[in-house]
Amino acid sequence: MQSAHFLCSILGALALFSATSFAQGIKVDWTPTGSEVILNTDVARITTSAGPMTIRGGVFLFGNVTIPAGTRVRGEGSRPMIFLIAGTFRLEGTLDVGGLDGQRVDTLNSANFPAGGGRGVCGGGDGGAGSPQTIRRSISGQSGYGPMQYPALGGAGGVIACTVGSRPAPGGGGGSFATQGDPWYKIKSAAGNVFPQQKGVGGWGAFRKTPGGAPGPAYFQDGNAGNNFIGLGYDVYRRQVIPGELTIAVGGSGGGGGGDASNRCTINDPNFYFDEKGGGGGAGGGVVLIIAEGKIILGKVARLSADGGDGGGGAWVGSSNNAGGGAGGAGGLIALYTRSHIDITIQGETYANKDYVFAVSADGGVGQLSPFGGSGGNVSGKYPPTTAKNMDAKPAGGMGGMGLIQFMTRPGTNTDGTNTVFDDNIILHKGTTVLTGAEKQRYLAWRGFPNAAGVWVDDSGRATAIGDKEGDFRPTPILLPVF
Repeated sequence: MQSAHFLCSILGALALFSATSFAQGIKVDWTPTGSEVILNTDVARITTSAGPMTIRGGVFLFGNVTIPAGTRVRGEGSRPMIFLIAGTFRLEGTLDVGGLDGQRVDTLNSANFPAGGGRGVCGGGDGGAGSPQTIRRSISGQSGYGPMQYPALGGAGGVIACTVGSRPAPGGGGGSFATQGDPWYKIKSAAGNVFPQQKGVGGWGAFRKTPGGAPGPAYFQDGNAGNNFIGLGYDVYRRQVIPGELTIAVGGSGGGGGGDASNRCTINDPNFYFDEKGGGGGAGGGVVLIIAEGKIILGKVARLSADGGDGGGGAWVGSSNNAGGGAGGAGGLIALYTRSHIDITIQGETYANKDYVFAVSADGGVGQLSPFGGSGGNVSGKYPPTTAKNMDAKPAGGMGGMGLIQFMTRPGTNTDGTNTVFDDNIILHKGTTVLTGAEKQRYLAWRGFPNAAGVWVDDSGRATAIGDKEGDFRPTPILLPVF
C-alpha cells in the first residue's frame, strides 16, 4: 500500500491510506439485486460481476459497488463491515448495520422466559435480557454487552420491584459509545430526576424513588472532547496534529434489560414465573468502513445507518406498566474515506428544523413503551421529541449513546466558504443545487475543535455554536484529513 494512514482498526492499524496499490488487481464489481440483501461479515456468499464468490472476515474488496434504490443491504455477522473499493462506491438504497430491538413484553405469567435483548451485528454489542433467570426470580434485568460482545460493558439492568410501594420497577440503562445518552436531544433532563432517559439513565421506579439502571461507560475517558474519534485529526486554528483516543474500530454497546415486578423478593420461589417481567434492551449499532480510491456517492434516497436498537417495554397489567422497560443501544461507527470526493444528496431539512430523516446516522436508540397486547405505543421511537413526556411518566429504559460518523477527504482551501478546509471535497447537494457557505454549514453542522478555553471553533477560531442545531447527520460528522 502506498501510504498507511487510516483508522487504527481490526488488523491493528487501519490508518488513512490510498487504495492505489491493490486497485490494479481488482476488476470485480458488486451490484446487489432484490429488495432485501443480507451481507454477512463472517462468511458472505454473493454474486458479483465475475460470478459467485465466498468472502470471509468482513473485508470486501471490489472495483466498484452500486447499491440501487429500493435495495436494502443489511449487515449480519460478528465482524465489522469493511469495503475496500478501487473505484466508486455508490449508495442509492440502504446500507444498515444497526442493532436490533429488544423484545417487548406482551405475555403474562412467563417470567421464566427472558425477554430477549436485541442482537448486535458487525461489532455492536447485544442488549441485555429482561427477566434473565429461567429457574429463579430475577433480581435485576441483564446488563447490555459491550462491543464485540464483551459481557456487562453495556447499560445496567433495572432492579426488581418486590416490596410494598416499590412499583413500578425501574428501566434499564442505555448503551454507550461517544456519549452516555443523547446530549443534543431537544428535550433535556431536569431537576427532580425529571426525564433521566436523556442522559442514558433508566426510568425511575416507585414514582421517582428507585433509580433506573446506569448507562454503560463511555468509550472516551481522557477528558479531551477534541480527540473523540479514531485516526488522525488536525486542528488548523491551533496548528496541532491530534491522535484520536479510540484505537480500534468498534460498535456501540447494548442497553440493559428492565426490572421485573413481583409481590415477593424471595429468590428461590417456585411461583416466580408469575412475576411481571421487564423488557429487553436494544443492541448497539455496528461498524461500517468505506474506503474508496474513487468517489463515495450517497443518492437522494440513500440511507447509511449504524443506529442503536430500541429497548422493549416491560409488562403492562390493567393498562398500567409495572415492570421496567429495556433501554436503547448506542449508535455504532460509520467512517467514509476517499482521496476523491464524498458526494451526498441531503434528505429534506435539518435536525435543527425538526426533520428526523438523516442521510447518515449512528444514533442511539430509546426505550419503547406500548400498551399490553396492543400494536400501538406511547413511545414507538425517538422522534418526535414530544415522546419524552411519555418516557418520563413511565419507567422506559434510558437512551442509547451517540456513535461516531467520520468523513475523511483531502483538505482544500476553503473555496466553498464554510470556514474549514476539511469539507471542500465533501459535496452536499440539495436537489440539483450544490451547497456552499452558510447553507452547507447548516446541513453539515461540523462542530470544529475545542480551543484552549474549551469553546468549539472553526479554522479561523470563530465559535461554531452547533449545540443541538444539527444538520442532516446524527451525530454531527467529524472531519479528518487525507493526505
